[in-house]
Amino acid sequence: MADNAVKLSEQSLVLFMDYGQFYLYGDDDGFGRETDLLELAMASRPAYSDGTVVIVLSPHQNNFNMHTTVEVWSSRPTSDREKWQQVSESFLTVGPQGSISFDSPPGGEFIVCDVPEGSYLVEIAGRGFVNYGWPGSTEPGDVWRVRMWPAGGDEVRPSLQWDMPGYGVPVDEPIPEPIPRPQRDIESKWITIYGENGEPSRVVQISDLRAEAAERERQEWGGDPMPELERFQSGKDLARMDRPLVEAVVRMNVATLRRLAFWAAVQAYEHAGLADRDWVRPALNAMHVGQQLPEPFGNRTAAFEHLHEEEFGAGTENVELEVKIEIVDHSPQPESNPFDHGNIHVPSYALNAIFDAIESDPLTAAVNALGTAAVTFGKDIRMLFARARVEFDLED
Repeated sequence: MADNAVKLSEQSLVLFMDYGQFYLYGDDDGFGRETDLLELAMASRPAYSDGTVVIVLSPHQNNFNMHTTVEVWSSRPTSDREKWQQVSESFLTVGPQGSISFDSPPGGEFIVCDVPEGSYLVEIAGRGFVNYGWPGSTEPGDVWRVRMWPAGGDEVRPSLQWDMPGYGVPVDEPIPEPIPRPQRDIESKWITIYGENGEPSRVVQISDLRAEAAERERQEWGGDPMPELERFQSGKDLARMDRPLVEAVVRMNVATLRRLAFWAAVQAYEHAGLADRDWVRPALNAMHVGQQLPEPFGNRTAAFEHLHEEEFGAGTENVELEVKIEIVDHSPQPESNPFDHGNIHVPSYALNAIFDAIESDPLTAAVNALGTAAVTFGKDIRMLFARARVEFDLED
């Protein structure tokens, strides 16, 4: 019972959150599954968990100084939802390492805190939101709390989303229904598929269900799945948008992959109006010759802080900025562009490209830099792809 719940531990963290999402891992098995689970999270906002990782969608595009508290309880604590703007609950298994870890795209900067091994129900709550999308600064001030307690027979409670005045809440993006296939081979095993209301919706053979899943996977990839790109967040979307271009990328040698990574970073910076800035040009030059990036590019956080100060001035966290709100129809479209994120602060997205381009693995550098450039170009993504074909002699 909540009245008997005891707080066993409390830890304070500061997270680097970007791309409107962050991940909570309970075990190493969750690493690499973020791309597949993100689609499920967007279909059941504001969060989704497969038991090994929780993906949380934040209203803000970013918060590079996101204060978060992690609490472990003996049982479900007393509810205080009225004090929070977004609340979600998920199941999470903590592995024998005895810890959980946080991360956010573009990834690799894990924040770890101690949590005993076991099966937990996790409540993730956030507040202090100013806008859905670009929040007006890189440190908008939203704070989060994670409360965990042994799952036992406890049930997940419904999520709460922030109802933004004048906007409402984002609509879920339904996962496309599996493509119907004719029933055949009555000797095959049949299973019953249940709908959201718990009622049987159809009966299907296992062989057909597998074929539907394979066909859907082909649609998501724009052809056969590409194992070389499965570990990349943008790999599937790049392949679906321009399959021939991406097939050419995976065939490139090391030198060409590195050249593509540098080229994509420059394209992103030029499109975002960053390339000719006095503090950026030396970093691009250093990138091309393989030298260490100069300040403020010594680390990602310092670079973003410099950009923020230049874009909005010092102390803009307390200044009201005019934010354009666009209400977008998120219904699936046959020719939808997954890289058109609408109302975003383009330089903030583009700035990541130089850090992508210097990744030690050439394929990782090329794919991630190209993906960041694709988001930077957004609705003009075809222009980026056309330039790549010319630059790398990929014309048909």
